[in-house]
Amino acid sequence: MKHIVRALKVSFVLMLVMSLVIACSSNSQSGNTDGASSDTGNQGGKAEKVTLRVMLAKDPTKDLYFDWMSENMKLFKEKNPHIEFDVTANASGDQYLTVVTTEMAANNVPDIVQGWTLERMRPFVESGRLLDLREAIESDPEWKGFLQEEPLKATTFDGGIYGIPSTLDSEIIYYNKDVFEKYNLQEPQTYEDFLNIVKTLKENGIIPMTVPNKDSWTGTIPYMMIAERIGGLEAYQNIVMDHKEPWTSEPLIQAANTLQELVELGAFEKDVNSVHTSESEAKLAEGKAGMFAMGTWRIPSLYENLGDKLGIFNFPDIAGGKGSKDHYLIIPNVSLSIAKETKHKEEAIAFLKFAFSQERQEALAKLGFLTTTKVKTNKEEVNPIAVELQESLANSTGSMYPWDVPLGAFMGAELNNATQILYMGKDPKEVFGDLQKKQDNQKK
Repeated sequence: MKHIVRALKVSFVLMLVMSLVIACSSNSQSGNTDGASSDTGNQGGKAEKVTLRVMLAKDPTKDLYFDWMSENMKLFKEKNPHIEFDVTANASGDQYLTVVTTEMAANNVPDIVQGWTLERMRPFVESGRLLDLREAIESDPEWKGFLQEEPLKATTFDGGIYGIPSTLDSEIIYYNKDVFEKYNLQEPQTYEDFLNIVKTLKENGIIPMTVPNKDSWTGTIPYMMIAERIGGLEAYQNIVMDHKEPWTSEPLIQAANTLQELVELGAFEKDVNSVHTSESEAKLAEGKAGMFAMGTWRIPSLYENLGDKLGIFNFPDIAGGKGSKDHYLIIPNVSLSIAKETKHKEEAIAFLKFAFSQERQEALAKLGFLTTTKVKTNKEEVNPIAVELQESLANSTGSMYPWDVPLGAFMGAELNNATQILYMGKDPKEVFGDLQKKQDNQKK
């Protein structure tokens, strides 16, 4: 993964510029637009009945991505009446990772499975659980041309492509414009501006930033942002990606101290480690919280609740730091894969082609998700927050992956557990010393 920061800086920016141009273009058709490729040989209803097992994450609150996938299956079945779907969707977040990992270990992989990219996907590839999609993609030039190359690199291992990322996700800070306006606050350009927002909102009985850290990965979002602003992308590269420097390196300890100072200021809920995502969304929408740290996959539901009151910004610069507010956390995400041992390879591939067609990708983009395909839409039909984010990302000067994904399932979870403990006030040197020991033991 050497030089990955430089590669990310160039490739993601180019990809986002392309996405922005596409989002502003007319609604012309491209790719597999009519779903014709989804016809799997049904001849007047005489085709053999097939049931595709599908495993998806399902947020217990409103989940527009799940709704989009459900509609994909409904529409696909209308075109292919001989195909049924048996859907498992009873978990989300870390719980879903546990469910998927258990099924993979038992070699009980559904025909189609929603998963991750990078090191989160690698164990499933190396254990021979996922189908290499390269032949299917290469054999259909029109479909191949519709898929963007850069996102596929996050699901490519030893030349094989083991999934298609369906969203391009970033982790950012949302804010309630009405709350900011009421207290004469602006999007922060510096850390001092940010501290002023925290203090002003706290003094007026508003939660400055809600962080639903019941799922421990969420609390890592502010921490990663602070750490990058202090140590820059170089620290991220050396510590997280290349393991050239220990977790106890000064930028990470300084970032942990800064995070704990925010905790002491009352920047987050007192019970931050027991707050759920749905609670945070409600607090932001109701004006009980001014800001909300979360990923862009929540744009659709947040915009539905707040409309034009919803604003976004990236964490500001910290004086003396090596990072930048123009550096973003960003990753190709929510990959759809096919089981290597599926008995219905043709039908499963046909479904992926339908899900990644102009018709269905346009529907996904209109919901507010950033897509990984060359979908064409009218700018006026796309969620305005998604358009604003695309413009910001297209002007970024650097990016990094959310750390837990390239670290893999084990160390990624340990990192998130470590940052969760930081919110409880434990000594950062001790916390990251323990994390370093776990990384060292994993290498043995």
